[in-house]
Amino acid sequence: MKTGAACLSLLLTALSLSLRAQQSPAEWDAAAETAVVFNPDFPGSAALAEYYAQKRGIPKDRLIGLRCPQEDSMSRAEFDTLLRKPLLQTFKGRGWWIAEPPMPELPPAEDGARAPVSPQPARVRVLVLMRGVPFQVRREFQKPKQSEEDEASVDSELTVLGLNQPPLKGGLRNPYFDQPSRFPQSQQSSGMLLIGRLDGPDDETVRRMIDDALFAEQNGLRGRALIDLAQKNGVYQEGEDWLKRSADIYKRAGIPVFIDRAEAVLREDWPLPDTILYFGWYTDRISGAVASPTFRFKRGAIACHLHSFSASVLRSSGQAWAGPLLAKGAAVTFGNVFEPYLSLTIHFDVFNKRLLEGFTVAEAAWNATPALSWMNVMLGDPLYRPYGKGLGAKLGEGTERDYALYQGMVQRMAAESDAHVKTALSDYAVKRQRPLLLELTGLLSALQSRHHEAIELLEHAAIVTRDVTEILRLRLYRAEMLRRAGEAATARRILSELLKDDVFRNQPALPAAESLLKELGG
Repeated sequence: MKTGAACLSLLLTALSLSLRAQQSPAEWDAAAETAVVFNPDFPGSAALAEYYAQKRGIPKDRLIGLRCPQEDSMSRAEFDTLLRKPLLQTFKGRGWWIAEPPMPELPPAEDGARAPVSPQPARVRVLVLMRGVPFQVRREFQKPKQSEEDEASVDSELTVLGLNQPPLKGGLRNPYFDQPSRFPQSQQSSGMLLIGRLDGPDDETVRRMIDDALFAEQNGLRGRALIDLAQKNGVYQEGEDWLKRSADIYKRAGIPVFIDRAEAVLREDWPLPDTILYFGWYTDRISGAVASPTFRFKRGAIACHLHSFSASVLRSSGQAWAGPLLAKGAAVTFGNVFEPYLSLTIHFDVFNKRLLEGFTVAEAAWNATPALSWMNVMLGDPLYRPYGKGLGAKLGEGTERDYALYQGMVQRMAAESDAHVKTALSDYAVKRQRPLLLELTGLLSALQSRHHEAIELLEHAAIVTRDVTEILRLRLYRAEMLRRAGEAATARRILSELLKDDVFRNQPALPAAESLLKELGG
């Protein structure tokens, strides 16, 4: 195996080529086909719309102010009168409509030259709803029959703005669901809009979401993923399957993954550095590791906890899941404003597949959602495209370098066995004395339930590093792997020693050692 500068060059080249190969061959200037809706009566809504438009280069004539209630919800009549009909008039009046097919190319003239083609009218395919626009359409008919519920999210109702008479009862089949093409090239997208919402606990959070998306696009989104299973089965099995397939998608893309396989959410204070992707379920409010006071997502992170009412409250940092995840630093989240059916919520595996293929988050989110005119919302910059341009020629420094090296090695050796990949990673990490790379290789072994391999790699990483926070984290993960391997006594010993060692006394993750020790009967 090559080493030194030549090795780094090969890794970087392979990574860049692999990521570029995942992109759709046809690029799309989504910002040029985006309009923004704000509520002039809601304090700060107009200013946020202007801020976003300036950051994304959206012309001011594409900012639409529509007066509507300042509350979270609106009646069906209010939705129709204050949002739907004015937007229809705006689209038609300004030539933005997308339902009509594009103008066919004219045949060549007699002299062989092509006849001039009239310019196409400006189109809008993406609609951004700014903080202050209601997000719920309230139920009108009480005790509806199953699948005939008439409550919905404002956002999902607006995806079907191009249809003449969207139904008031139940959802519509999403023709763009799980289609391999990007939105403008999909024959199934005619008449449909991609809706994104820039909303959250406060104006500062929304501005940060906008800035973080741009930062991650420019600098790369590198880090690790957390998948939090809930051990559901029966009618809930498909949710578990989405999560497991997402973990496999990350693994093949070279994104390190930690899976929590317990029924409860991952224990509080568990160390989760550099978390860029989080998907889990099924509690009614934020709890566990991501709720810990010291936890913070990495800039540009995408996070979702599946629950029936995960987005029933958006403008709070403590209720439900959507608002709190954003308050914890996520740039994007998803959720349901009312209770949906599991099969009609966002399919995590489809979303993650499309995201890593280079789709924008709005494309990936609605591509992964089977129903329209339903309960779903997508919170974040809909134009955000974290994996659209690869990692370029910049390896970065420190931890960024380790994540890039890990990703490059995994993708360069995609055709080889997992054993060969791990050997190459660990050999390089040992030679270069890179404890984080050893840790990430240990997570790969853990993902494959090769717990003793993971234990050895984590132990070696703890020997190499001198950082107290890293040593504590590595020993905690090692104890967890011992628990999974059925070696509870050894895990209890490690945890007891941690709790007695003064060097770890003020570490934020120390309570996690106490929790794990208690779980093990210590």
